[in-house]
Amino acid sequence: MKQRIGIIGGMGNEAMVDLVNKIATFPQHENHEYVVFGNSRLAYKPEEVAQNWLPTDPPELRKYDTALYTLRFMQHLGATSMGLACNSAHELFRKIVVDVPVPFIDMLKETAATEEGQKEDILVMGVTSLMASGLYQQALADFGVSSFSPSADNQPKVMDAIYNSEYGVKTAQITPQSEQLLCDVITDEASRSSFKKVVLGCTELPLVLTPENVVRFKANGMIPKYIEVIDASMVLASKLAQATGQAVQLPAPLASYRGEHCDWFLPFAVEVSSLTSISDVQNRIFDLTAQFAKSQNKAITGSYAHLPTLFYSKEAVDVKETLTQLDIEPIAEDQLTDQRVLDALAQHFSE
Repeated sequence: MKQRIGIIGGMGNEAMVDLVNKIATFPQHENHEYVVFGNSRLAYKPEEVAQNWLPTDPPELRKYDTALYTLRFMQHLGATSMGLACNSAHELFRKIVVDVPVPFIDMLKETAATEEGQKEDILVMGVTSLMASGLYQQALADFGVSSFSPSADNQPKVMDAIYNSEYGVKTAQITPQSEQLLCDVITDEASRSSFKKVVLGCTELPLVLTPENVVRFKANGMIPKYIEVIDASMVLASKLAQATGQAVQLPAPLASYRGEHCDWFLPFAVEVSSLTSISDVQNRIFDLTAQFAKSQNKAITGSYAHLPTLFYSKEAVDVKETLTQLDIEPIAEDQLTDQRVLDALAQHFSE
């Protein structure tokens, strides 16, 4: 029986595509089925980013209920193992997965494990909330590794590279401005500390600091040549490609897990033939989203603005049946048209 790997993304979908592409580099991936859910409703709204919310505040209540329903939804679709294409969301998901009987591959813990025995400090870069939570610092400390975060002057540069509404990664583009900001942070930190390794603790960062780009940045003197970049999403990809688990039926109807604060939009579902197809279709949706937003005089100001999307392997026939029962009508990739995407975007942006 094939393993069915469940991937939760949407924070943002660009990082989800990156994770899928990385899984595809491991030969074992062909032995599995996949359900990949880019649920952008798990993200903060633009006006909620970088705020100090209490667990009882509406944004946190919404995210909790939406995460809970998303995990149970993936369980309902028969996932045998699951991974999350977002570092900072692990803090929330860890509170919920303890009650979900499907193996959850923890990206932070798996990344920290690869550095066991490292004697020098490691720079961890990520969004401000993750840095403040200390999750990576603790994960590394559990393996005897000390780490630190960017300075108070440099952390806003990291956030700007990710979230800036004109050139940040979450606008679904990689720009020279975001590249320069991240290189400036690494170079400045290197001028004041003796670290040699950088953990990319946000799944948007590997989209900029790709292996190819890092070589270019070093050649151009934008970052020190001795710096080694640790891509947490590649670690997760490796683990998911060889994950084993077992599907477990829900003990109660799926609807019973939908809390009053759950933010739900029926995902745009596509049946695909390969992981490459997921990447191709999602990138096509990105392009159409940008076109649609421009036609409406709107901007893609963060992950929440993206259309929730769901992809599943065509071999997973039962997934199609389950989605149909939930009033989600999947489309085969060879029947996908731009107009179908645009119609879904019109509904999405109208909310």
